[in-house]
Amino acid sequence: MNQTAIFLEAEGTSNKAGCLYLSECETVMKEVAIGIDLGGTNLKGVVMTRDGAGRHRTHAPSEADKGGKRILQNVIDLAGQLMDKAGKNARICGIGIGTPGFVGPDGTVLGGAENLPGWQGTQILAPLRKRFGVRAAAANDVTVAALAEARFGAGRSVRNIVCLALGTGIGGGVVIDGQLYKGTHGMAGEIGHIVVETDGVQCNCGMKGCVEQYASGTGIANLARRLCAGAIHETPLVKTVKKDPSAVNAKTVYQYVRKRDAVALEVHETACEMLARACGAVANVLSPDRIVLGGGVMKEGRLISDEVARRFPNHCWDAIARHTAIVPAELGENAGVLGAAALVFEEFAH
Repeated sequence: MNQTAIFLEAEGTSNKAGCLYLSECETVMKEVAIGIDLGGTNLKGVVMTRDGAGRHRTHAPSEADKGGKRILQNVIDLAGQLMDKAGKNARICGIGIGTPGFVGPDGTVLGGAENLPGWQGTQILAPLRKRFGVRAAAANDVTVAALAEARFGAGRSVRNIVCLALGTGIGGGVVIDGQLYKGTHGMAGEIGHIVVETDGVQCNCGMKGCVEQYASGTGIANLARRLCAGAIHETPLVKTVKKDPSAVNAKTVYQYVRKRDAVALEVHETACEMLARACGAVANVLSPDRIVLGGGVMKEGRLISDEVARRFPNHCWDAIARHTAIVPAELGENAGVLGAAALVFEEFAH
């Protein structure tokens, strides 16, 4: 069978480059899932076959600043457009949602979605089921991204992976024996709050020394500001930070890392050391085949993953370290929407 994924722009129905309507397929798809990835700025939607073919990403505004009700309505509207485009001949297995925050077993957002005002307490699944008469599932956005990497990306050839998403904070997702692990309350994977330095930097969670305070995008920028403030020599990075501290981000730091700026290299090495400690703690507990590093910070790719891999054996039992690879993610920004659709097949299609 010619298996293809269908994608559309949320604001219209025109067939733009990279989009394929079901009516254009030579063979009608029998089994598809709808995936929606919810972010603070955009929604991404896809109709996807079980094998994840046709990985193309499109955007629509989430309008997160307008509150939980508007976000939910936009999700429902996008799901409706995707349902229409799937066509009457497609068997829709369900709708999968990837969202910031924790999602309880009943589909209620329990917390952890600070970038979506009014989203906490929202019941996601019941309105979708009522509106469309299909099954629906939801999970944390990094959790579903881990599922996508396990099925279609860096973990597709192994059974056990842990994914870290290095973004504003650090999220995590776990796949054990080929199955997504969400934990009792959907909160598994809070790897960003592994403590990697005793009495370290204060974290918003209330603890000190959490890895995301050193190796997330925010953590790297803050680390650069601290080191530049105390730097003896005025390197190019130090001059940039002193000129406008608020303008510095992880991308800025890595521009100077590639130029071998001494302070930028210290930031990089510290961030990778802290990541290696967190990966060591995870590996000692779960012994995964691979630890996959993704998220916006990982646009730097192997520059980060190779340094973490070099330091990783210092923080893990040797017998485990020898069998655990540290690798960059492969799916990039597509991971969330692909994982949301894959969640449907994970939970409903057998």
